[in-house]
Amino acid sequence: MNRLRLTLFAVAASGLVATAQEDAKFEEWMKSVDTSAKVLRKLEKKTGAETVESAEKIGVAYENMIGYWRQKNAADAVKLSEEGKAAAVELASAANAGDAEKADAAFKKVGGTCRPCHEAHREKLPDGKYKIK
Repeated sequence: MNRLRLTLFAVAASGLVATAQEDAKFEEWMKSVDTSAKVLRKLEKKTGAETVESAEKIGVAYENMIGYWRQKNAADAVKLSEEGKAAAVELASAANAGDAEKADAAFKKVGGTCRPCHEAHREKLPDGKYKIK
């Protein structure tokens, strides 16, 4: 009986470790999006190589988030991540083509995916940090 309890505890603990590792990766992706968005906000025109590079980083982060949210069965977050990725691709394309108007619109679409997901899937802790729900 003790072996069974120990085995069940080990299985449960390994699940917690895997979840913590996934959450840590997710936080890295979110920081990447934040860093790239800050670069983009500072640019007067959302065109050129710097915009393309930042948009591509955002797209990669959103691609990773799609899988993360699928594992959590969060259909709304999957949809927002897919929309964010599509907008990042649109931004990179418009920036590469030198179309500032389309790039600006795509950047706004990217930003529009953030708040709804944060409100639904993030909880503010007493210490001011956030926890993924």
